Amino acid sequence: MPRPYKVKDKYFILAKQQGYRARSAFKLKDIQKKFHLLKAGQTVVDLGGAPGSFLQVILEHIGKEGKALVVDLQEIEPLSADNAFAIKGDIYKTTKLLPALKKFGPVDVVTSDLAPKTSGIRDMDQSLSVDLTAQALFLATQCLKPGGHFLGKVFDGEELHALIKIAKKSFKEVKMFKPPACRDRSFETYLVAMDFNAKNLRVK
Repeated sequence: MPRPYKVKDKYFILAKQQGYRARSAFKLKDIQKKFHLLKAGQTVVDLGGAPGSFLQVILEHIGKEGKALVVDLQEIEPLSADNAFAIKGDIYKTTKLLPALKKFGPVDVVTSDLAPKTSGIRDMDQSLSVDLTAQALFLATQCLKPGGHFLGKVFDGEELHALIKIAKKSFKEVKMFKPPACRDRSFETYLVAMDFNAKNLRVK
């Protein structure tokens, strides 16, 4: 039987103590510790980045020489950083979003912490999550420079295998990783796609 859900868990408290906007900052920290996707001077796009916790961690690693762009349907409270930018946008409206991404790039890393509004029906929620991440992956293939990386949150389930197969068409190495900062009861995990090959078949 799963343990009771606690809103104010360890990572919630740590986020408040360390000035992060959400506990999800520690998920990206866990991923960075294992895969080292982020480096000084990089250009990074963060999809579904509200409220900005991923962005905070990204800025720590890319430094003042790098730059980061957050895309979300919601308005994002500005950070006091000259190299952090935000636009309000829908990842499915590619005719508007793609030109903005390409203008900002070429991009070294695309991160996505997108998640659907959950219904409580696991198969339905997982399908919606895979669709979101597949769209984020498509956008990544359109703006990443050769050798770039993609990171996307996705709900674990049967449809995940097809998404991994798609990612392997355009990236040399694809891994799945559930950060320790994820709640035990959560079935979210992260697709880590590394070393983009622009010559290979792209998504969609």
